[in-house]
Amino acid sequence: MSTHTKAKTRRQWRHPASRSASHQEDKRQGDRRRETDWIGVDAPERPSPKRSFGPIQGHEYTYERGQWRRCETPEEFADFLEEEARRRNWYRDQTSRKGVPVTMTRRVSAPLEILTTTFSPWLSDHTAAQVAAGRDPRPGLAKIRNTWLQAAQRLLGQSRWLLGYAFHTDTDDLHFDLVLSRQDGNGGRIGESGLKLVGPWSVGCDRQVRAGADIHPDKRRQLRRGVANFRRRYGEQTVPLDVALARALDTAADDVLGEELQPYRDAYARRVPEMERRHTAAQLAAVEAVKSQLLDRTSEAEAPKRPYIPLPPFSGPQPEPDLPSLG
Repeated sequence: MSTHTKAKTRRQWRHPASRSASHQEDKRQGDRRRETDWIGVDAPERPSPKRSFGPIQGHEYTYERGQWRRCETPEEFADFLEEEARRRNWYRDQTSRKGVPVTMTRRVSAPLEILTTTFSPWLSDHTAAQVAAGRDPRPGLAKIRNTWLQAAQRLLGQSRWLLGYAFHTDTDDLHFDLVLSRQDGNGGRIGESGLKLVGPWSVGCDRQVRAGADIHPDKRRQLRRGVANFRRRYGEQTVPLDVALARALDTAADDVLGEELQPYRDAYARRVPEMERRHTAAQLAAVEAVKSQLLDRTSEAEAPKRPYIPLPPFSGPQPEPDLPSLG
């Protein structure tokens, strides 16, 4: 076997040192992966709710020089982001050569970042119910969006430049994509490399807890571990940015819709335990599918084999001359 690795990370750089602690940890993880057998099966349908938002359409806005501008054509926002990515894929860095300070131009592998914030399930339920009843929820959604965007800009502060947002209606939970960049396109940059995120699972669990849902003890323990790890890394007073954005969106919805939203929040909280059971049942169905597939393989292996019939000799082109020795 021959492999080729483009070493881009510190871990990859240290791996060739066969006696290093990093190499030994890579070896242990590789052994664990080889002890795990992955078998592909068709996944059962997930028990997450299916929602229809009817005539509500997605849209996009760019944000330039402090002004929001709506994109008119379907490809306009994508073209804008592609151009911004090209413009912002570099920065200037100060270093020294032989004791002399010099300015270097460095490339950026990911000039754009996208932060996705979904509606809470109860806000998506409320919106779908409004559409089903023949009412237009868009005026209220516009107020929620405006309030949330102001909060999002405050939360981003001086950590990223905001380039625009897109609103998506083609999923079961409506959501916003905020597009950000650390690079200004003129060689400058702001903020730190990371955004202090905990991930969508923790955001979802945080919403379930705040809605008053009785979540499974395993989920509570995992959530506590995640929070503790985050605080050890970033400090006790730091709130994950993705959690803060989700909470800001929920607060904006409460401010606009008030008590109108409460029945949907309560219904969602009551629904959570049943959804957990159905998700577990879906995982069990996947395990049963794997078991069935393995039993089918065993049956095929035990079936009588057909007699071997040799192929006729190949009379095509003559083989290449022997290669020179590598010795």
